[in-house]
Amino acid sequence: MTVPPTSLDTPLARGVALFNAGAHFAAHEAWEDRWRAATDPEERRLLQGLIQVAAAHHKLRVQGKPESAARLLARGLAKLDACATDAGGLALAEFRDATRAWFAAESPQRLPGPLLSFRQ
Repeated sequence: MTVPPTSLDTPLARGVALFNAGAHFAAHEAWEDRWRAATDPEERRLLQGLIQVAAAHHKLRVQGKPESAARLLARGLAKLDACATDAGGLALAEFRDATRAWFAAESPQRLPGPLLSFRQ
């Protein structure tokens, strides 16, 4: 599954744009719509991982629930770890590493979170 980096015509790309704008719940919804329709196991794993990471951001930043966020983040990252480093055309390895570092920081909810990008 690859997506051109300039196309916002796909749920993956729309979700990336929303996630990077800080609209984590809306990104979750964009990815979830595609996840429900997807039949490819690799695509489903990637989308579910992204959905859980976005939900973890929402839990931490909006709902103020760090324990719930940590559990969701762990599940999401485990799914993303099982994906190829360039799954969906994303720079996934860099995103996973940056996400782990961000969440391990003191008061991550006060820091800008990592951005998700497409490989060039």
